[in-house]
Amino acid sequence: MILTSETRARLCDLLREYEATYAVPIRVEQLQLTRRSFPQGSVESERVLLEAEITVARPGIESQRRPLSLNFDEDARNLLSEGVQEADLRTAALIIFANIDEWWRCKDHESDVAAMGRRLS
Repeated sequence: MILTSETRARLCDLLREYEATYAVPIRVEQLQLTRRSFPQGSVESERVLLEAEITVARPGIESQRRPLSLNFDEDARNLLSEGVQEADLRTAALIIFANIDEWWRCKDHESDVAAMGRRLS
């Protein structure tokens, strides 16, 4: 599964509408869907991840760039398939926003959530 440039651009536009609602100013800079294999016991499981690079800008603190990997397996198949509709893109943007917001709020307290992203700068 691949995000077309048009779908990616529209999704980024929709995510910008949510910027003012984060606990701190967060901007999604890049998005892409990737497939990765993960070990699950004695077998490997394949998942679709939404790879995002975000910029966090807090007053009085230097901006931070962070990559995030969000599990997007079920949502990607259903919402971002070929012939995606505006309502599907809006739903996908809401899910991405909710995941980024949850990550930001929980990253300092929950190691599983913190592992979804890391600081680049």
